[in-house]
Amino acid sequence: MPRATHEDVPRRFEIHTRDHHTAVSIWEGLYGEVDPALPRGFEWRAHAVDFGPILFVQDHTSDAIYLDAQVDAPMLVIPVRGSGRAALGRDRATLGHGGGPAIFSPHGRSKVNYDGAMDVITVRFDRGYLCSQLESITGEVVREDFQFQLSLDSRAGSGSYVERLCRFMAAEINAGTDIDHPQVFAGLTESLSRALLLGQPHNLAHLLERPTPPSSRTVLRRVEEYVDAHAAGPISAIDLAAVARTSARSVEAAFRAHRGTSLGTFLRDRRLVRAQRALLAEPHLAVLHVARAAGFARREVFESAYVRAFGERPEETRRRGLLAAGTAPGEAETSRCAAPSAAIEPATLAARMALLSAREREVCEAVARGLLNKQIAEALGITERTVKEHRARVMTKLGARSAVELGILLQKARE
Repeated sequence: MPRATHEDVPRRFEIHTRDHHTAVSIWEGLYGEVDPALPRGFEWRAHAVDFGPILFVQDHTSDAIYLDAQVDAPMLVIPVRGSGRAALGRDRATLGHGGGPAIFSPHGRSKVNYDGAMDVITVRFDRGYLCSQLESITGEVVREDFQFQLSLDSRAGSGSYVERLCRFMAAEINAGTDIDHPQVFAGLTESLSRALLLGQPHNLAHLLERPTPPSSRTVLRRVEEYVDAHAAGPISAIDLAAVARTSARSVEAAFRAHRGTSLGTFLRDRRLVRAQRALLAEPHLAVLHVARAAGFARREVFESAYVRAFGERPEETRRRGLLAAGTAPGEAETSRCAAPSAAIEPATLAARMALLSAREREVCEAVARGLLNKQIAEALGITERTVKEHRARVMTKLGARSAVELGILLQKARE
């Protein structure tokens, strides 16, 4: 099954089969070589979301099964209902009923026994993505495959966080909540991967024990400039380490030393300020759209953080923006459906997108990611004036009134 890039909209697919050959074929496409023992009457249902860096699958199997596999990437299995056992070489783990999750590594035969019907969450991690995450944390080049301890202790610490985050993602997917916004799923996948790297014993953990190089104000300046220019799009620790030309640990140390706060808090605060500006300058936008553009999956979490930061609810800020624009809040509620980002039909949007030239599409993507005209010009090898001309034509063709609306329209076009 093809892998999505980190910037793609996550792809979802449903699986339901009773056929042994079909099940084996899909398992091998998702995880690697599999040699199963499946009973008669076997049934497998799954809901999968391919986020690119991780493949997130909610599985249900109807009977006891046995799998002997050679997985091709690190794979986390979290039992939700039922029990079983897992083995990797001499390492053993109990799944459910007194046990917990297990993480399989691609360096030996993995064996799994389900005692009966099982519901599990399976997360397949892209090997290159995990390597890049560890490299960004440590500043060291990773040359080996990961070999994780099989059993993950989910009773406390990072193991507990890993399981709670996976259950949260499953609940959001099942509830139909849209966690497809690039900032939201980029943050979730990075948090999950880094919690696993920092908390679960593995063969490369010694890289994390090396001392952090001294922090620098230059690192701070580079990161702050990058965040201010790209806060409208997904920002990963890998991006910031590359911009700062150092490790993610050094970036974190610089913020704690010179700003007295964590990098995550700084990024959240910057995005909340952008959200406040959007609500004041473009009050026709729905609060939920602004929340997701700020990297929040749930409106209530966004509102809580917003109140702590500014002492008022987002809707109150939005009303002030409406009053400043000379529009009564009641009128805005009835007219908001006219906003192109909220009401445009998929067919109409597709037709409008088809009007864009290849260069206009490139500019459109860059604007939606929050790049400045100067940055777009440098990236595409054109003048800033040409960027402005392309940008104006893009806004006209798509009927967008701001970069925020342009980002929303582009997100809808990908769905």
